Amino acid sequence: MLTSIGKILPAKVRQLGMEEELRFKKIKDGWEEIIENSLGQKFVGKSKPLKFKNKFLMVRCRNSVWANELQIKENLVLKETKIKFKSLALERIKFMI
Repeated sequence: MLTSIGKILPAKVRQLGMEEELRFKKIKDGWEEIIENSLGQKFVGKSKPLKFKNKFLMVRCRNSVWANELQIKENLVLKETKIKFKSLALERIKFMI
């Protein structure tokens, strides 16, 4: 009997403890879209996700001005991220240089 990869892969990912790495990859791949949808085109390319752990996302910014501006708008980015990734358990974003 054959089993589909769609059934095997999620179990293997859990077994290997790679769930957070997969969630982080999804965030990284969709980051520019999240930023554009939540804040607009002028914010695109100014930041890059660094790490996702324990419902906390760390994001590196181009400089302190952008880090401050994005931190002020954290709630908007967080809301858009939760819309894009409904099952993602994300509670906070820290923007830094």
